[in-house]
Amino acid sequence: MKFYAILPLVFLALACHEKPKTVVKSIPRPTISTDGSQITFPDSVMMRPFTTQLARVGAVRTDFSAPGHVAAMVLRSVETPSERLVLFDDPGLSDNYTAILQHRINIQTQKGNLERVKDLQAHGAASGKEVIEAQTQLANEEAAIISDEATLKLAGFDPKALRTALPNTILVVCEIPENQFGSIRQGLSCTLNFTAFPNEQFSGRIDNVNDYVDNTTRQIKLRISVANPDGRLKAGMFATVAFGVTEGNFMTTSRDAVVTVQGRDYVFVQTAPQTIERRAVQLGQQREDQVVVQSGLKVNDRVVTANVLQLKGLSFGY
Repeated sequence: MKFYAILPLVFLALACHEKPKTVVKSIPRPTISTDGSQITFPDSVMMRPFTTQLARVGAVRTDFSAPGHVAAMVLRSVETPSERLVLFDDPGLSDNYTAILQHRINIQTQKGNLERVKDLQAHGAASGKEVIEAQTQLANEEAAIISDEATLKLAGFDPKALRTALPNTILVVCEIPENQFGSIRQGLSCTLNFTAFPNEQFSGRIDNVNDYVDNTTRQIKLRISVANPDGRLKAGMFATVAFGVTEGNFMTTSRDAVVTVQGRDYVFVQTAPQTIERRAVQLGQQREDQVVVQSGLKVNDRVVTANVLQLKGLSFGY
């Protein structure tokens, strides 16, 4: 009986005996500088997901395309063979071009009239008032032609070039993004595919690059001439214009390496075995999976190309 009386006491003592506590080790975390520009990892294991590529300098071929349309056709005038008949897809531009031609005639007439009135004044046959009136008429014509020329230029046309354009030619207008402008120049060849002729490819040449960038779209207009000897291509037709430019000595990196925050572009560079640094970069044109870096990188910088969104969160705090 004494044995059974002691047994509960033994179990109670064992139950009350304190079990050893499990020691929980803290998970190592990266150290981030105050401004977020530098991330240091506690060990090499945590660095493994962030694979890198070396930044290189070399020849870059820029291939991109842009939508366009046949904005005008150039024909030889039947009545005046020395003049060009330009058929625009926009009636308003036709009015502007016709007005320019008329203003040119009027200006020549007014210049002759002014010289005649000045000569008459020199011989006492005309008054100063008549000279002023002739000068005013000439000035009005010159102001009017400037206004119409500006309208054509905004639409991608150079009035002088229109007057000397080759007959049986179409003029295609397309727009390219501002960041592609560095690889585009006057005289560059391009290829065009028209919706009306999907299985054919046409060759063209850039005749003009506009002098301004659209403030809203950040696009630049180009005018491209295409031979149209058989007249198959018509004003108003749609086309896709393809450009290919090979240029050298450009720093490039993977497009996957770039993150954008509040309109600015950044990459992450491994600067030590366990340290990654954020760099602000200025980008240029893009070719497939590569992008030109105009500033912010040096040759052989080890640019992180994988899991950069995780680095973005650590660096910028989100």
